[in-house]
Amino acid sequence: MREYLALGAARQYETSTEHGQVIARVRQELESRAPGMVEPAETFVTGEGPGVALLIVPHHWLGGISLVVWSESPQIGLRWTALTDLTDHDQMDLGHPVAQWQINGGSDLDQFAATLQHELSRPMTLSWIFQGASANPRGVNASLDLDGKRAKLSVRSQRILWLFHQREILEETSLSSKEPPSFRFPVPLEKLLPQA
Repeated sequence: MREYLALGAARQYETSTEHGQVIARVRQELESRAPGMVEPAETFVTGEGPGVALLIVPHHWLGGISLVVWSESPQIGLRWTALTDLTDHDQMDLGHPVAQWQINGGSDLDQFAATLQHELSRPMTLSWIFQGASANPRGVNASLDLDGKRAKLSVRSQRILWLFHQREILEETSLSSKEPPSFRFPVPLEKLLPQA
């Protein structure tokens, strides 16, 4: 089995005192749960200098829709984002926060891990938007219910010229789903990993 969170800047951050414990705990949770729509070889670590580590857990078939663990000692947070480019981390800043903790010991990490497990199973509604009979989606969106508010994540949004020729297909998924969605839009790793 391939290791979770082994790519990108993982080695740089996992040995640090600020982030090593968080990376180890997230890796442990992923290994124990083995979420069906998370491919270990697509999970990676990036950061913003030595003080901020970003652990990326993308949905295997949603083109960059990801759960992100933000570690900035002594705080960690969880957020959902549509990640297609890492040149400036703006997409992560524009993500939808779930929760944030001050980590002062093992019980705080346990609380974080419980929320992480919940997020791995959080349902999301997918919207695949097609123009006419095309098999290539012009829009790929996911929406999540975060504390009663709808959070929309979009990884592809191309203009549709004739709205009456538009069709939309909706379906449900999560990071823990056993079955893939009907349509598949791969994670753009060839673009993201060199930027990590």
